Amino acid sequence: MFTPFQAYIKKAAAHYGISKELQAAKVCNDFRTLIPELFAKTPQANQYIWPAHFKNGSLVINVVSSAWAQEVIMRKEKIILEMNAKAGKKIIRNLYTQLRQA
Repeated sequence: MFTPFQAYIKKAAAHYGISKELQAAKVCNDFRTLIPELFAKTPQANQYIWPAHFKNGSLVINVVSSAWAQEVIMRKEKIILEMNAKAGKKIIRNLYTQLRQA
């Protein structure tokens, strides 16, 4: 019987002690894929906002300006709900922004 490679990833990550890092990478990747959906009126939004890191239930988002920080904060609840729905459990409890240049 054939078992897909993805079935072994969680087990291998746990074995090597990198489960948290794997989870953080997945959360950041999920946020990247949700940007076009969350900011549909701005097709280039991924040039202005991108994930920085995820740790202890907090997702940090890089933004290029205070205006983009405000946009993210205004959508904070929706972002958290969408990200948790994508993960299938309550993984993100808070969201922060930080100013960075692209």
